[in-house]
Amino acid sequence: MFAIIAVSVGFGAGLFRFGWLDSPITPVLPILLFVFPSLLEEAFFRGVLIPRNILASGHAKAAWSVAVSTLVFVVWHPLNALAFNPTAIPLFLNPWFLVIVGAMGVTCGYAYVLSRSIWVPVIIHWAAVTVWVLFLGGRNLVLEL
Repeated sequence: MFAIIAVSVGFGAGLFRFGWLDSPITPVLPILLFVFPSLLEEAFFRGVLIPRNILASGHAKAAWSVAVSTLVFVVWHPLNALAFNPTAIPLFLNPWFLVIVGAMGVTCGYAYVLSRSIWVPVIIHWAAVTVWVLFLGGRNLVLEL
């Protein structure tokens, strides 16, 4: 479901465009993207904000935890741009980008709830961001340093 939403919104809004990233650091980007944003964001937004065994408390509490985690995840992106990363403002305040971020949050949230492992949402997040940066014209802060 995430892939359908991301691809539809991404291409429809002009956030995605086909093309291989040609940069001297392209070979190490997958490793960097694994650490940030994937591992660090998932550790907080899923690992801290969603109790590991939330499903034992019922589906309603699990859904509520995923919703709160997703909302905080979505809000984090514009706050991050405004407070720390001004070059990201055009992207991180783009409502269509935030729709994709919301879909990622729900996907990673439910992946964490169902698997009870932080590694499942980390891999989902990492794969999506890596494909976006390497093949779909995505933005990466490391490339701007």
